[in-house]
Amino acid sequence: MIKTKIMLAVIATFFITWCVMGLIGYLLSDLSYKECMTNGATLMFLLIFGWIPSVIVSYDMNEKFDNN
Repeated sequence: MIKTKIMLAVIATFFITWCVMGLIGYLLSDLSYKECMTNGATLMFLLIFGWIPSVIVSYDMNEKFDNN
């Protein structure tokens, strides 16, 4: 059950990161939000940097559950 919670937290963090990057792209460009979410530049930036918050969250949750 603990590994499932960590997996769900990682997926949620990745999704939230994607939404935030799309919002930043939307605010900085003339594209619509939907276009920014599926834009190649946004997706490439997500693949390069988007996994970092997910790793941090998974590491912190794993440390929290290991200490209990």
